[in-house]
Amino acid sequence: MTKWRGLGLLALLFGGCLPKDTRPPPARVLFTLSPSEETKAGALPRATADGWDISFDRVLVSIGRASLDGDDCSIYSGADYGRVFSLIGAPDGSKISESYGLGKCDVGFGIANASEDSLLGPGATEADKSFLRTAGADHYGDPRGISLYVSGTAKKAERQLTFAWPFRGRVRYRECRNTVDGAVKRGLSLSQDGDVTLDVTLHAEALFVERLGDPNADLRFDPIANADALGNADGEVTLDELGQVPLSELQQDTASADAYAGVGVGTTLEDFIYLGTAPAIARFQETGECTLLLGTMRDD
Repeated sequence: MTKWRGLGLLALLFGGCLPKDTRPPPARVLFTLSPSEETKAGALPRATADGWDISFDRVLVSIGRASLDGDDCSIYSGADYGRVFSLIGAPDGSKISESYGLGKCDVGFGIANASEDSLLGPGATEADKSFLRTAGADHYGDPRGISLYVSGTAKKAERQLTFAWPFRGRVRYRECRNTVDGAVKRGLSLSQDGDVTLDVTLHAEALFVERLGDPNADLRFDPIANADALGNADGEVTLDELGQVPLSELQQDTASADAYAGVGVGTTLEDFIYLGTAPAIARFQETGECTLLLGTMRDD
């Protein structure tokens, strides 16, 4: 007993020497993730504009690294970790992470390759995490794991095609902003002991939009289906086959002047989906916007 009393006394003495945190109590910022109705249901409620019925077999995402930033932001703690989600049938508002701070803060998050210490969200399994951590190569970087994976089936009349697309690129969403009462509001004004929830909605169906930056743009699958015919015509549309479809041909075939166009989306349909529609499936506060940085998770 004397030994344990002595250790307890030492703990009290050393504990009394620790400096007190005199800062005011911070605000808690909870980042959450919700699937769109189409993603949650695993299917589009109606056919695409060109007549395809699309269903999803699997939608996996590794998301996290939520951050508070800015010269006028006092950061108490960040969330330098990610979480793996399986989104078909997943609940709304599942926790990604939480951060603490005060002041005027920019907010951001990232979609990136899963790591060994990534946590599991509702519905996700260790097998899902291992799958995302499996390294592979594509046209957009060195061999690495998967950040976003979407697979499914598309049907039109007697024709049926499958797709299984691993997106290995990393996207940083920063300087996120939303429109409130007609005014654009960037970041947060955090006061003491305030609780704020920020939701990111993931729209797997937005992979098939013909026009970037428009949440009401038509969804189309004909150009994707035609890519399989240009490839090996085996009934599975691969990212490599999408790379054989020039955007210039699609732009000539559509009545919309800004369809299959955009800054930095490359020259092929694979580029358009990989660099354009895939990063845009994550929507901040549903109607908000963020500045996107492809290929990075840090504000270097």
